Amino acid sequence: MASATDLPAAPVAGPDGTAGDALLRYVAEQYAEMLRQEGRLRTGEADAIHKMRVSTRRLRSVLASYRKLLPEQPAKQIRAELKWLAQVLGAARDAQVMRHRLLELVASQQDDLVKGPVSARIDAELTARYAEAAQTVHRELGAKRYAALVRELGELLEDPQLTGTASRSARKVGRRLIRRDLRRLRRRVRKAREENDDARRAKIFHEARKDAKRLRYAAEAYVPVGGERATAMVEAAETVQKALGEHQDSVVTRELLVWLGAHPGRGGSGFTYGRLHAVEEQQGRAAEQDFRRLWQGFAAAHGW
Repeated sequence: MASATDLPAAPVAGPDGTAGDALLRYVAEQYAEMLRQEGRLRTGEADAIHKMRVSTRRLRSVLASYRKLLPEQPAKQIRAELKWLAQVLGAARDAQVMRHRLLELVASQQDDLVKGPVSARIDAELTARYAEAAQTVHRELGAKRYAALVRELGELLEDPQLTGTASRSARKVGRRLIRRDLRRLRRRVRKAREENDDARRAKIFHEARKDAKRLRYAAEAYVPVGGERATAMVEAAETVQKALGEHQDSVVTRELLVWLGAHPGRGGSGFTYGRLHAVEEQQGRAAEQDFRRLWQGFAAAHGW
């Protein structure tokens, strides 16, 4: 299997380069990062699962945004396998995030409002979920499916079979593709703001978060070409993404609290879980308000 130390050199991408060079440079960087984090994960580094997941998401996202630069296959298959890998890594990462968030939330409550060993119950449940998910990660990284994905990405970089669009100016092609992703995000946000049902709006916001992330990564690949303007788009999209991420984290946390309240075990009565749910509802509303405020500035400042 390939390692981060024996990869082909990334193409040089600059303002006068081709769109294909810009794409391959970014893919090569993230492929190398994925392999680096895989090595760290195998040696037990605590943050490696998160960082490896981020690199797989970057790869999948930029291959989607710049998909016209590559033949449909094997690029579509690689994107599907990167989605699978991100989901495998995500189960462990989500357990880490939820454990930290909920333990902090419990610690912020008055002692007389925490009925029973709630922290111990949360810690035990999410630690067990993480351990199970981490076992799955290690098993899958040693299996044929992951090895095939690594090989296919390596082959894509070594012999990229680019389309005619890839030979065009990186500046023009990249700007057009970023504008397309920006329009996608705007349509999604408009749809969310028109939705009155909280649950349906939350689902649309979750999709808008993915759109913001896709825009961010498309702009990252464009930075060597677009310079400060592209960097500003990366930063703005990341800000929007994080605000929507806080909203989604609150939604997922509330779902988990409903489950914990229905299955308290020896972790006390359902009272505290209900209270935590109410606190998370407030945090979710605050996150949505923060997003709406940020979105006004984003929409005004980034016309592209």
